[in-house]
Amino acid sequence: MKKIIALMLMVVLAGCQVREEQQRTGGVSPTRSATANGAAVAAELARRYQDTRTNCGTASMPAFLCSGIVLRSTVPSADYSSWNPSPHSQQSGGVSFSFLRKDSKFRDLVFGQINGLIFYPVLANPPGKRKIEVLCSFPIDGWTQLRDKPGCGFHPYYPVQSLRCQTIGITTAEQWMAHWQAAPDPASAPAHQCSFDVRDSMNHLAADSFYQSIRTRNMLGASWFPQQNELILAAWPQNIPRELPIEAFFYLYTTGGLAGAQHDQRDYYNKSGGMVVPIVQMVLPASLNQEAIFAYYPADQVVP
Repeated sequence: MKKIIALMLMVVLAGCQVREEQQRTGGVSPTRSATANGAAVAAELARRYQDTRTNCGTASMPAFLCSGIVLRSTVPSADYSSWNPSPHSQQSGGVSFSFLRKDSKFRDLVFGQINGLIFYPVLANPPGKRKIEVLCSFPIDGWTQLRDKPGCGFHPYYPVQSLRCQTIGITTAEQWMAHWQAAPDPASAPAHQCSFDVRDSMNHLAADSFYQSIRTRNMLGASWFPQQNELILAAWPQNIPRELPIEAFFYLYTTGGLAGAQHDQRDYYNKSGGMVVPIVQMVLPASLNQEAIFAYYPADQVVP
């Protein structure tokens, strides 16, 4: 009991420290080193999860630049490192992630995976880390494996209807829903959907484009709540762990999740020359009425 109380106190104090820093920096999280205190990281993730802003200060700055959780679920393996783009991503130029926030929640990770990594939001990137561009946003899994490069374009099932939303005149959540409901086969509606363009080149339209994706996610309702949304990020070169903006490795509270995160933490430590990224436990909401929870446990860590 004393250990639990001490841990709760650590998280509370870390949260207070994060809030003080945000007040000094105008609401945007300051950059942090890769060895940031794990309790502070968990508190920061919880804060960003609750932050439902529509943009990061201007119409050209989508909310994912400073709020929410940009995460990628992975499968641990001795044959590759979880942070390297897959062979498919190397060819397509895009890497699949999801965006978790109080107004963009889901119950499960893709393929039932149980651990992964979290990127810093771009505006909180520590010095020396790459700024990985978000290319598009799907309110629901985009079936991107078969889509046109980099994963944001047409799907062969519906080569005309599944182009980027802005290309086919869809700019609002209401228009997206009408398009979704017009799918000839509801079972293949994810292939019929279009992606909201959120590239830097969208300029003053970028923030609203992403916010429409969030609005759409909520309009889909309880029936699609279990399935994750999907972001496509620009692929990066292989084997550059020190340059990647990895804020945390996470695991779900289920059998095998922690072991996967520990594998990745150890692998990253060894291949980055001793950089430490904390492991955080993440509990996804079981229903639309519940919220995600983030916790840091010193006993989970396997590197100094």
